[in-house]
Amino acid sequence: MKMSGWITIFCFSMLFLNCRVEEGNVNDTDMKLGDNIEVKKELSYDDYIKILKGMKPILPIKGSHITTSTGQLPNAPRKYRYGIHEGFDFYDGFCGVKIEKGTPVLAISNGKVIRADTNYKEIGAGKRKELLKEARQLGYTPETTLDILRGRQVWLEHSNGIITRYCHLSGISKEIKVDVQKGNILGFVGGSGTSSKTPHLHFEIRLGKDFLGKGKSPEEIKQLMDEIFKK
Repeated sequence: MKMSGWITIFCFSMLFLNCRVEEGNVNDTDMKLGDNIEVKKELSYDDYIKILKGMKPILPIKGSHITTSTGQLPNAPRKYRYGIHEGFDFYDGFCGVKIEKGTPVLAISNGKVIRADTNYKEIGAGKRKELLKEARQLGYTPETTLDILRGRQVWLEHSNGIITRYCHLSGISKEIKVDVQKGNILGFVGGSGTSSKTPHLHFEIRLGKDFLGKGKSPEEIKQLMDEIFKK
């Protein structure tokens, strides 16, 4: 390999290992990993679903099923921040298995880690109150605020603009690498970024610029997830 190739690999490795979040803000290093993904071609919704099914994914909590609560599905209202839910929550008592702080969170399919908040710092109650006040004044939740409220996160890039986000983590696996395989442990269930005392996983599937389930009814979402995550 040419010297330039080794330099590129070294730089990326250092970037990955040093990503961090300060209180209430995502550090520039993190954003370089997570938000500079260039989707060369936006696919149709049906094409995204076809690709997802072809990935033969597993759910991020071993042995679980999609929540039985419609309030934990995409599009559910989040009045406290004047927005809607953009993912799936995995809470104990709603997903078929015991879920508690420290429960392993798994990669649903092969992918590359494009964000890992390894040095995350929790926001304070005052900062959270300030962010929610701003959302109330605006009448919606700014994306920067959403990112903070998701707490400690790992993002995986799969293919064709499909990205999965694993949020509210209590910690990130020490074994995590840039390239991960389906079933690898990414982190552990927690409550970072939230005011809740009940640990849970917030999980998102991003299809290009939108989230999976956008505009769909709870029944449509559950049927779709059953089709994608067939056992």
